[in-house]
Formats: sequence, structure tokens, C-alpha cells
Amino acid sequence: MRSMELIVGGLGPAARLVATAWREAWGAMILASVSLGGLLIAADFGPGWRGAWLAATLLATLAAQGALYRLALARPGIGPGGLQWARAEWRLAAVWLLSALFMAILGLLLFILLLASAYAVASAGAGFVASEPATWAAAVDGRGRFALGAVAAVGLAALLWARLRLSLGSAASVARGRVQVLSAWPITRGRALSMAVGVVLVGLGPVLLLAALASGTPFVAGKSAAVRDLADLAEGLVIAGLWLPLDAGLMSYFYRRLAADQPDSPAAP
Repeated sequence: MRSMELIVGGLGPAARLVATAWREAWGAMILASVSLGGLLIAADFGPGWRGAWLAATLLATLAAQGALYRLALARPGIGPGGLQWARAEWRLAAVWLLSALFMAILGLLLFILLLASAYAVASAGAGFVASEPATWAAAVDGRGRFALGAVAAVGLAALLWARLRLSLGSAASVARGRVQVLSAWPITRGRALSMAVGVVLVGLGPVLLLAALASGTPFVAGKSAAVRDLADLAEGLVIAGLWLPLDAGLMSYFYRRLAADQPDSPAAP
């Protein structure tokens, strides 16, 4: 499959799932949107309230994502208004947890690499004294900072690439009926860049809306706390009500098209 075909072909299913989600899973969409908006509002509350809102938001988002992937992949089990909690939601929770753990390990490795690189660059600079840590930063000259910046940029690019290689785990888990994290890695072989372009394209609209809401537009700036809370709820609506179905629709399309090319990885019917 050509890269452009893969990118352009995913835009339609992603957009159509937004309308389908609000028609078939409206309850889950509303619950997730309100939960996310409430989480933004709860940033001003105490840690107990923030923790409670975070837990509620995770559960609501998982339920919404379960409904979305069921719709996108034509899988059974969607509840009234998209509200359900069954094996698919538990699998999605496992995918979230295992993916976060995998990325945390990679992030830790990158941090160690940056520390080692910083020490190596500093040790080659003037005024470096190994027994005096206060001299290390001053020993890094302009070329050293450029080298560290290059290492950091390459490392971050590698993290993004790894995240893209894992991005079909949720769709694969719902379609195959078992938890898929590293098992879904081969499906994306050679397609990370095309998938990245698709993710940017479908996320452009939600990002622009969020930027407008967060930038202090005349509607929000200087208004009362109630109006600011409404802006937070609007941000939650953009994330859960627009971006979440766009992403699920895109990833489901990617899964169905790419898994069909894997002889040992059957796509969802």
C-alpha cells in the first residue's frame, strides 16, 4: 500500500466516526467530555479532589474508547448510549498500563543516555574537575551544548517513533479479543512516518480549537470563574467529543488496512 493512500484513506473513517459516536455512543461521549472538563476545573482543588476526578476521568475515557473501537471495528458489546464495561475495557486498561510502562522504561534509558552524554561532553571541556560537580556545567561550551541538543532531539524522535509503533495496540486488542501491545508492533513496520502524518492531520482541528480556548480569547479573558469553568468544559468536549473519536477512527482504519497485509496477524472482520 502506498503511503499517501494510507494517509488520505484514514481521514474519511476518522471523520465519520465522530458522527457515528455521537449518534450511537452519546452517553459515553458526554460522560467522558464532562469528566475531562471537570478534571481541568479540579486543577484548582485539593489533591483528594484531583485524584478522584482523575480516576473518574480514566474510567469514563476507557468506557468511551471501548465504545468507539467497537463501533469502528464492528465489534459487539456496545451498551446503551455507549456505556458499558466488559472485557474489552479491561483489555484497553491493560494496553494503557503496559504501553505507559514500556514508554517509561524507554524514557529512563534516554535520561541515562543524556546524563552520560552530558558527563562526556563536560569532561572534554575546559575547567572540568571530576571531583567538583559545580564545574561540570561551566565546562560545556557551545559545541557541547549543540551535541547534547542533538542527542536529546534524536532520543525524543526515537520515543515518538516507538509510541507510533505501539499505537495500534488498542485497536488490535479490541479486534482480536486479547491484549496486544508489543504483539501489535510488527503491524506498523515501515509505516510509522505515514501514521505520524495521519495523526497530525486528524489532530490539527482539535489542537487549533484547544489553542483558541486556552489562549485567552476575548470571550474568556477577564470573565468570571463560571465562564472560565465553561471554557474548561469546552476543552473537555473538544478532547473527548472530537479528538477521541477521530483518533479511534484513524487507528482502526490503520489496523484494518495494515493487519490485512500480515499473514500471521488477521485483521478484524
